[in-house]
Amino acid sequence: MSVVVVGAVNGDLIVRVPRIAAPGSTVIATGSSTGPGGKGGNQAAAVARLGGECALIARVGPDFDPASLSSVDLSRVVRDTAPTGLAVVLVDDAGENAITVVPGANANLGPADVGPLTGAGVVLASLEVPLAAVAEAARRAATGGWTFVLNPAPAVPLPDLLLRQTDVLVPNEHELAVLGSPEALLAAGAGAVVVTLGAAGCRIHRRAGTVDIPGHRVATVDTTGAGDAFCGALAWALDTGHTLDDAARLACAAGALATTAVGARTAQPTAAEVTASLR
Repeated sequence: MSVVVVGAVNGDLIVRVPRIAAPGSTVIATGSSTGPGGKGGNQAAAVARLGGECALIARVGPDFDPASLSSVDLSRVVRDTAPTGLAVVLVDDAGENAITVVPGANANLGPADVGPLTGAGVVLASLEVPLAAVAEAARRAATGGWTFVLNPAPAVPLPDLLLRQTDVLVPNEHELAVLGSPEALLAAGAGAVVVTLGAAGCRIHRRAGTVDIPGHRVATVDTTGAGDAFCGALAWALDTGHTLDDAARLACAAGALATTAVGARTAQPTAAEVTASLR
């Protein structure tokens, strides 16, 4: 079994600020740093950090450093002439963030880059890459018997066919406001909708009802990448045979632990750390 991640790879410029600036205002930063990012890269790194086999489908620029994803299968990552994507991440004193992304090479990922899926496992995709590539990944997952997990971020209205091919949809509350109610998404064909609720955990919506999974209390430093850690852990847990409820419990623990250091990947946990947190 394995996890295939379809998504963006970025370089992150992280700027620490006392508060996120309002439109028309200026805030003096207290520091800055750089690091690897992008939802695809973060999610693939999260799976690998947990001990899972993971391959990444993405496009990067000539400036990409493969050492940032040394534990991930990069054989299906394409070198593009455009630069690697860039994300400017503002992090305030409460650990909340605001992110602006310059897509770069990510914008050129297409259906032809997805290619065949052999064996069985979980495909995890997000929307920092063109929807056509995501739709092709969903199609191949459906025809190949893979579980398809979609993190609809940043949120856009989703085609009905894509929803019907999605086994688990994982939006946060802001993304859900764009997509519609869980009930409507289920009626359109999604297998399950897992709404992440930050520190409060998540809520699993199925046609048979809902299940609340509690969050974990940690000393939050930076929430950047917490959703990616959640999604990566969810995919890893589903791939290793956990039920959706148990996978969501593991994912809540992983997402919480990922907020305990600055940067999208710095605090991504191991399986042992997730297990200890659940105890």
